Amino acid sequence: MNILLSRILTYLNGTLFHDYNYKICTFIIFHYLEMEDMSEEDFLKKGCFKKEELYAFIALLGFHEYEEFRETLVNHHQTRLNQIRVRMIGVDSREFIEKMDKDCSDDEMEKIISDICQKLYRAKRIVVFGALYPISIAIELQTDMITFGKPFIQYHNYDPIVMDEHDVAIVISATGRYLEGFKKSKADVHIDQSQQILITQNKKYLKTETTPNCKVIYVPGKFDSINFNYQIMTICDLIRLHYFQQYYL
Repeated sequence: MNILLSRILTYLNGTLFHDYNYKICTFIIFHYLEMEDMSEEDFLKKGCFKKEELYAFIALLGFHEYEEFRETLVNHHQTRLNQIRVRMIGVDSREFIEKMDKDCSDDEMEKIISDICQKLYRAKRIVVFGALYPISIAIELQTDMITFGKPFIQYHNYDPIVMDEHDVAIVISATGRYLEGFKKSKADVHIDQSQQILITQNKKYLKTETTPNCKVIYVPGKFDSINFNYQIMTICDLIRLHYFQQYYL
């Protein structure tokens, strides 16, 4: 089922314009659980939107009235929660960990995943950084975290965000160079102030764990996109599963 949140994320993640549609998408993501009780008047007031902007946006999604849009969003939220429960209850994350290509023990990897879930649980905002295709693999994780009430967005350089210690930055980079380059070229974002999760194939970045706000998942293998993309999918599924079982069971 193509839930309404998925359609909103399709626009939010793919747009090249920092326009009112982008801002409305972002507002919904950051107030997702509040949408159940948010009237049209409150939406416009809290988001500082014009009524014609809101109605132009919902028309793109096939709706003519705000209330119809809101009810569908809330109903689809419950649908997604039910899907998560059905898919994840009774599933053992250890089975996924055992099949992973890794250079640590199963217990160590389970501890890493658990620590990451704790960071996500405490976060006020989650932002994923990296090349377009690798970060797009995290879409199911993004959808589930928003469903659980955690704002989760992809980084766009036209959106002037500033990060702090309450944010989590997920950086997906096979070589790890993306994180180094970003800190230099985008110092105003202050990614170094956030809680960082680096998924990489470059073993040298394990040393960055000497800083308490950076957790590294090192996945061994060649620097080829096929292998790395498969590992990203496995890690994201592990985090989704572990987060649900750690905080919702």
